[in-house]
Amino acid sequence: MKRAILVGIDEYPTVGSLTGCVADATALTELLSRHANGDRNWDTQLMTSEDGPSAVTRDGLRRALTQLFANARDTDLLFFFAGHGAQTPWGADLVTQDATENSLGVSMNDLITLANDSPARSVTLILDCCFSGDLGNAPGQQAAAVAENFRLNKSLLRENVTVMAASRSTEFSQENAGHGAFTRILLDGLTGGAGDHLGNVTALSLYGHVSAAFDAWQQRPVLKTHLTEPVILRFGPPWVDRDLLRRLPEHFPTADSHLQLSPEHEGEGRPLSPGSPGTAKQQQFDYLGRLRNANLVTTENRRDHYWVAMESGDVYLTSLGRYFWSLANRGVL
Repeated sequence: MKRAILVGIDEYPTVGSLTGCVADATALTELLSRHANGDRNWDTQLMTSEDGPSAVTRDGLRRALTQLFANARDTDLLFFFAGHGAQTPWGADLVTQDATENSLGVSMNDLITLANDSPARSVTLILDCCFSGDLGNAPGQQAAAVAENFRLNKSLLRENVTVMAASRSTEFSQENAGHGAFTRILLDGLTGGAGDHLGNVTALSLYGHVSAAFDAWQQRPVLKTHLTEPVILRFGPPWVDRDLLRRLPEHFPTADSHLQLSPEHEGEGRPLSPGSPGTAKQQQFDYLGRLRNANLVTTENRRDHYWVAMESGDVYLTSLGRYFWSLANRGVL
């Protein structure tokens, strides 16, 4: 089972309002609810400031988190927050709409405590707010005598808890083009930009996609994790059909095999069609072309397959092709 709560707050009565947080949470809810092929994914609950002037209160968010983490054994959990974040002498807070000088919202320390103490199979926490990188930085482990900007922050995460944050614990998070700058790239990654050849999007691939979009002058996204089995956040469009990968050992007896082409692989009567499928060698040639497009096979000097076939040259697996050959040969695809 997979369940998720996504929170977006734009309207703040006592502090400056934001513009992209509701859009962030709403768009992520739509993406995470379904895989790219339409299959069900996360069971989601959306909480936004559009529900009323004080829809996301401290007590309301704490109740929602309690429900998220309740009876969670054998369950994958995900929590997303977009809104204001604030630093306090006791650690950072997720700021709710009823924030006051004495009570800003929900402590990030309380959130990570829930995650670390939960029996859930996995917990993924994604924050797009200022100082979000503070999540997981246990106060008792920090050097209190060292200024915040110079601390070697130490985090404590139990197995299969992952934190993705929009910025370091000392940084502000920006908005851009109607979304948080961090979440805008996150959405692109979940749509397929961070997918592997099979379409799998994990926190690891998603962070690699997001991190590269920020330069040295911008906020720095943060990933903290203790993983033994990465959770598939979403299946995006695959680069190559899984069935094509399963057939790799049929064409390459070993991972290092070279397959010799011939002019017969190009043959006559192209283009092929369902009514005229061509010869076995022509079908193999087209199969190899699809593998080449996915960077799974190559040739000497990366020459085009047509000319390699005309000269009876070889094609062979790339390092990525050999990796998938090994999976196919073991029957785990």
